[in-house]
Amino acid sequence: MFTGLHFKNYKSFRKVDIDLKKNKLPKKMIAIYGENGSGKSNIVSAFTSLSQSLDTVNNQANLAKLQKQIADSSDENADQSTPKNVWLQLLRSGNITNTYLPRIFADAGMIGSTAPVVLQYDFNIDGSTGYYRLVFNRSEQGIYLAEESLYYLIKRSSGILFKITGDAEGKMKLQWSPSLFKKGAMLELVENETQRLWGKNSFLAVFNSIQSDNNRQYLKNNVSSNFLRVLERFNHVAFRGDDGVSVNNFRLLLRNMLHGQILDNDNNQHILETTEAALNKYFVPLYSDIYQVFYRTQGNSQDRIAYELFEKKRIGGEVIEVPFCLESNGTKRLLDLFPLFLNAVHGETVIIDEIDQGIHDLLIDRLVDSVAEDIQGQLIFTTHDTQVMKELEPSAVYVIQSDVDGNKQVVSLSKNGKANIAAHNNIQKMYLNGYFAGIPHVSDVDFAAILQDIQISLDKK
Repeated sequence: MFTGLHFKNYKSFRKVDIDLKKNKLPKKMIAIYGENGSGKSNIVSAFTSLSQSLDTVNNQANLAKLQKQIADSSDENADQSTPKNVWLQLLRSGNITNTYLPRIFADAGMIGSTAPVVLQYDFNIDGSTGYYRLVFNRSEQGIYLAEESLYYLIKRSSGILFKITGDAEGKMKLQWSPSLFKKGAMLELVENETQRLWGKNSFLAVFNSIQSDNNRQYLKNNVSSNFLRVLERFNHVAFRGDDGVSVNNFRLLLRNMLHGQILDNDNNQHILETTEAALNKYFVPLYSDIYQVFYRTQGNSQDRIAYELFEKKRIGGEVIEVPFCLESNGTKRLLDLFPLFLNAVHGETVIIDEIDQGIHDLLIDRLVDSVAEDIQGQLIFTTHDTQVMKELEPSAVYVIQSDVDGNKQVVSLSKNGKANIAAHNNIQKMYLNGYFAGIPHVSDVDFAAILQDIQISLDKK
C-alpha cells in the first residue's frame, strides 16, 4: 500500500524522501538496515504513530466505558473479553495512552529545532495513488497539529479530498472536496465534530468515531467511497514496535494464543482447534525438537474454558509435554510474530521493528523467505540480520546512510548511486565490507584502561 515517505524535521531526519515503489507499485517486502541509532526505529515509529492516531476519539469513549464497567464489575473469574481483561490487554499493548494526538507525536520533532514537523505518507490503493500529510508546529504548550490533508481519487481524477489547517489558539479552516460528503445531516455532523475535536485528534480519528456510530449503508450513501477505502486500508495497518502492538485478528483464531479463558461453546471449541492446527503448521517445520503444539484445557463452573499452550518436545530421548510459557524469549517472540505474518500474507500492511530480535538467523531467514513466497500485502521491517539479504531482491533492501554532518538518506540497494548489482554479486558481503555504507565504523575498546582509570580515581579520594 505505501509507496513512499517524506519527513522534514522528524526525529533524527532533517529532510528525507524514501521511495518504496517498484514500477510505480508498492514493494511487498522492505528490509531496512543501518547502524544502531541511525533512525530505523524512527521510520517504524512514523507508521505506528499514524496507526495509533486513527483511534484516539474511539479510545477516549471506550476507556470511559471500561472504567465504568470495571467499577461496576465484581467478576473475578472473567474471560478474556470482560472489562478487566480488556483493560489489561490495553495496558500490555501500550494503546491505553493513545487518546490524544499531540501525545502520540510529542517526540516527533527534531531535537534543537523549532521548525515545522512534516510527515507525508504516499500510497497506492487499487491502482490509484495519493498521499496523507500531517504538519505539526510548536508553541509554549508543546507540539500541535497545524495541517492535515488527504490527496486521492475524487471521481475520475485525483485531488485534495480534505485539508484542515489550524493554529495554536485553536482557530481552524476546513476545506472539503464537494464530492467528499453529501450536503445535509452528514456534512453538518462532520463539520460540528471536526470543530469540536480536531487538533487534539486528527480528522481521520474524528471520522472513525462517526463511522462507528453509523451503519454502513448510511455511510455509503453519504460519504465518498474513495475516502472510505483509504480509511479502511489505514485502519488495517498492523505493527509491532517499541510504541506498541496492533494486530488484525482473524475470526477463527484466538486473540491470545498463549493462554486465556473463553466461553464453552461449539464455536469457541472450533476456534481453539483451528488455532492449534495453524500453530502446528508454523512451529513444527521450524524446530527439529518440537513434535507437536497443543492446548491443554480445563472447564469451570461458569461455562468457561481455561486454555494454555503446550508443546511436545524431544528431550533426552523422550517426548515431554512442556508449557509454552517456559520457552525461550526468541521462541515466544515467534508466537507474537505469527499473526503479523498472517496479516501480511492475507493482504494487509505490516510494520515490524527489529524482526530478528532474539531469533536465530536461519529461522528468521526461512520465515522471511516463506512470507515473500505468499505475500499479498506489504511487510516493512527493520533488522540487523544480514543473512536476510540473501532472501530478498536488492530493491527490497534499504540502507540508512549518513554523511559526516549527520545528513541522512534512505536508499534501496538497487538505487545506491553506484554500479548496478549483478545477479552473481553477494550483497551481504558487499554491505558488510561497507560498499553501501550504513555500517558502524568502530575501534577496539580498552576495558583494562577504563578499569585502571576508575581505580586511579578511587585512589585519589
